[in-house]
Amino acid sequence: MIPLLLDYASPSAFAAEGGRDTLGLTADARRPVRFRGRVQRNPFLLRVALRALGEAIWSDDSWRPDGALLDPVVTVHPDRVFLEAFSQDQSAYVQLVLDPGIFALDGAIIPGTTNVDFTAWLWAAVGEMRSSRETWLSIDPAGIAVATGGAGGRFEAAVELPDAWVRGFLQVQAGMAMPGTRLQARPVDLLAAIRFLRYTKARLSPRALRYEFAPGADARLVLEPWEHVVPLRGAGHGYAEPRSVRLWGRRRLKLIEPLLPFADRVDIYLKGRGLPSFYAVQLPGMTFILGLTGWSGQGWTGTGSFDLLQGRPADDDALVATAAGLLAGRFQLGVDELGAAAGVGKPAAAAALQRLCRLGRAIYDLERRCFRHRELFAQPIDEARLYPPDERVEAARAHLEQQEVAVAGCCPRETRKRKRLPSPDGVQEREVVYRDWQVDGWVGAQAAVHLVVDDRGAIIFGRCGCPWFQQHLLARGPCQHMLALLEASAGQRVDLPSSRPAEPVPEADLDPAGDGDDDDQR
Repeated sequence: MIPLLLDYASPSAFAAEGGRDTLGLTADARRPVRFRGRVQRNPFLLRVALRALGEAIWSDDSWRPDGALLDPVVTVHPDRVFLEAFSQDQSAYVQLVLDPGIFALDGAIIPGTTNVDFTAWLWAAVGEMRSSRETWLSIDPAGIAVATGGAGGRFEAAVELPDAWVRGFLQVQAGMAMPGTRLQARPVDLLAAIRFLRYTKARLSPRALRYEFAPGADARLVLEPWEHVVPLRGAGHGYAEPRSVRLWGRRRLKLIEPLLPFADRVDIYLKGRGLPSFYAVQLPGMTFILGLTGWSGQGWTGTGSFDLLQGRPADDDALVATAAGLLAGRFQLGVDELGAAAGVGKPAAAAALQRLCRLGRAIYDLERRCFRHRELFAQPIDEARLYPPDERVEAARAHLEQQEVAVAGCCPRETRKRKRLPSPDGVQEREVVYRDWQVDGWVGAQAAVHLVVDDRGAIIFGRCGCPWFQQHLLARGPCQHMLALLEASAGQRVDLPSSRPAEPVPEADLDPAGDGDDDDQR
């Protein structure tokens, strides 16, 4: 656990009086950060965006009675204001980026990073903001004076944050910086997909969504198990051969639904099959970013393919210190800028900046593709405790880097069942395909490694001759050879259609799948 004591002069509050709305976010008194201004453009959109931020924190979908909750983190820079939050189930990250140009500033900006008090009550109160009244936003350690009896008085909030929770919050930045596919989608197309899912539920798997790319055509979105196609008009991709990216936990996209009718566009960042994805909703004067794990039951922590793809953390402490100093003075820094200033190559510069993200000392700016200064904690974290070495991941990475992995076979094993699926056009009878992958190969000295991988890319069965597997089987996770073979076979485990139309059969022979809640875990 990481003990965190937050010292607030008063609770954050919303005050509506004298023709003025004031949203006062009280900052941690020990970390002076100040921003105060009158909203001169798009006050309605600011209200909608703040409501969406609170939805990610306080919604029933992510609520866990025993979950850790860190108050939103605010980073104030001269040209940007970042508000970050994390859902309690650790599967969704939200970031609201504000352009100071939409405010008429009152006084000087004091840059820095702090936590702000953001209660469920305040989330509800934000809905009372009105465009017909003058709207002010205040981020200040002193809080604001509100003429209500229960609003005053200094209070402290003690939070015990599990190491895994903190590690997950920091790993979001590594996910953002990973290479991947970038699309520009029309908000109306994403809204069509979200509305389809809102009013059409399936109780059976597969429940993924697929982004499909065909040469010379715009990308398209496919919703399983109906195989319902949503064209993404104007979403070019540049791929010279067919490709698809499959993701789960699609109902979490409803967090951006209220913003889409007012958005100019949505930039979609796909990191790969079952890997994180990011949706940057571009609004006038602000950007709302939603970061999702590969599926809703998965947090941002844990080992596996995501860890292998992040690369090795930088071990050049001097270079990391140089990067930290440049960031503190410039507020933002690109990989090429650090490389030129420190006289190192691009890989070394990128690794140093990503290590600062791991330490909570930097944040990745998804829009500008650079790193920004952000001191998440007042005191340095214990890196060795937060990121204990995982010998299996390191060994798997070494096998891959040394090209000691060979995939001998990778073939799907399919089970087909007839299902009755509700849809806006009526009940559809389809033949649903349940697909696992059987993978065989060689890793280093292990000549017979066998995996069975489910449709999400998780190992559900395996065999290996190494001592780790012989002692633990899969009770403590896959061995280094399984992890390496899993990553090496990723390109061969292609995403195929999840269902096809079925000929009608007698009612008694159907396996019904009626309406009901969809937990969307697969």
